[in-house]
Amino acid sequence: MKDDVYPYDVQLYDRSYLNCYQRQGIVMLAEQVPDLPQFFYNCLVSSDSMLDHVVRDQIPKYAFQDGQFWDPDALARIGVTRQYLPFNTYAEAKQTILDAVADVGYAIPHIDVFYLPHCPEYYNQHVLHTITLTGYDADSGHWSLLDDNRASVLCRYSYPEAVIAAAFDNGVLRHVSWFPTGEYDAEEAGQGAAIAFAKNLENYQDSYVLLTGIGEIIDSPWVSPKRIMTLLYDVFSLYDGSRACFHEFVSSQPELSDAGSIVRDIVQRCRGIRNQLMIGKATGRVDKPRLQAACLDLKGAEEALVDRLRRP
Repeated sequence: MKDDVYPYDVQLYDRSYLNCYQRQGIVMLAEQVPDLPQFFYNCLVSSDSMLDHVVRDQIPKYAFQDGQFWDPDALARIGVTRQYLPFNTYAEAKQTILDAVADVGYAIPHIDVFYLPHCPEYYNQHVLHTITLTGYDADSGHWSLLDDNRASVLCRYSYPEAVIAAAFDNGVLRHVSWFPTGEYDAEEAGQGAAIAFAKNLENYQDSYVLLTGIGEIIDSPWVSPKRIMTLLYDVFSLYDGSRACFHEFVSSQPELSDAGSIVRDIVQRCRGIRNQLMIGKATGRVDKPRLQAACLDLKGAEEALVDRLRRP
């Protein structure tokens, strides 16, 4: 059966940088908030932080900056508030979900994919996830929803209420989220984001050890070759996705818009490195001199970007 793909910017809002909850929330907000790019002022994250998170601390990619992403001040500047409420059961949450769908057009509950037939983990593995509920048909008792297909692209699905209830009730985190929107001053939002970014930039530091020491990281005797390739692939997925989102912010700021070409170049360089590491994930080997050269070129582009951003 052909997937019913939901219309959104698939390449920008992918799962490279954004986890399932973040991506679903951002896709919904992109439809309602014209100045959403101002929210991405904090996406210039250092390669040190990505390397530490995934490789040194061995924390899953989806948890990167999980507690920092939904900056309430950044949301408030563009007229958005985040609702995030806990419940014990689906029955307890249902009316709140219905009210959110009526108010903003959707609700995002945390669920267990074990109960969703379109998921690879269906009746096979328990995994925490989110879905976006977009409508309820009381006559048929079916929910309409958005979720990833096997290629991590958001698609439309429909399930009986009992399926959604089971997925919610058996989840380890039974929360429901949505993002009410209101009026805001676009000029003030842009100025506020610029000020917030300038403060971040003052404290921005990066040793670029990921890019200068990629060979030594790969040669570590303490991690198997295929494992380190997988970890590094996740690092450069974060790298790629964060810079793609940061490009949206830079392009929204007139004083920084000329830096957009540098950021686009960085995104393309990250994707080239990811492609090399994808082969490494399968084989446990890469062309190390080629990878090292690509990382050094990326370091030069990153330094050029930071220099431009700090130039008055």
